[in-house]
Amino acid sequence: MNNKFVVVTGASTGIGRVTATELAKLGGVTTALVGRNLDKLQETKKLVERVGGKAEVFQADLSNLTSINDLIAKIKLQTKKVDAIINIAGVWHGEDEVYAGRNFATFDQKTILETYMVGFVAPTLLVHGLLSIMPVVSRVINLSGTFENGARGWLPYFASKRALEDLTVGLAEELKDKGILVNCISPSDTATEEYIKYFPEDAKDANSPEEVAKIIVKTMESQETGKVVVIKKGQVVDGGFHQ
Repeated sequence: MNNKFVVVTGASTGIGRVTATELAKLGGVTTALVGRNLDKLQETKKLVERVGGKAEVFQADLSNLTSINDLIAKIKLQTKKVDAIINIAGVWHGEDEVYAGRNFATFDQKTILETYMVGFVAPTLLVHGLLSIMPVVSRVINLSGTFENGARGWLPYFASKRALEDLTVGLAEELKDKGILVNCISPSDTATEEYIKYFPEDAKDANSPEEVAKIIVKTMESQETGKVVVIKKGQVVDGGFHQ
């Protein structure tokens, strides 16, 4: 992992933050920390540096096209190559509400569009915009979800993550000749801070962010492509939306 530059979205909290710190433990990695909240990104940077890693903060609003394009331009100014893009950011809650258990008709257009932008459009555009500086055997790793209970109650998030799985499979085919490997991690419920806030009674049976992050980092070493890796209770299991 010497001299690697890795982009991690959603790095201000949860799985993104833990993934950044796990990458730091490998040594030789500079992590581009992408998220909306500058203060929390700075906290993640301190955690990365505490375990001996290097990180650069890139504040960006992935629900905004101009911000996405600015992010791509800033990354290209910072580095001549991107060895991995790890798309973790997603929208399933707001400041004080969770977008679950809701009738589809009650979602406002702004929330639907933001969910699609962050969960699917931004990953697509980041890969598209950075592809020219991604070398052979670089990687794209996307984060989805297992959705055992189906789409009802959180349809925008469900649709954005299912689209991300389709993007994974399609990109794997598209980029195979370039030697770029594309995979998706599909965890069941994961006990991030926000998950515990909204679903405290379910947290004990959920994955830990550390378990999911370790599998994401392990996937960095895999030679497979086009796979959707399902994680339940910290273990990789067979099956998945595309298997």
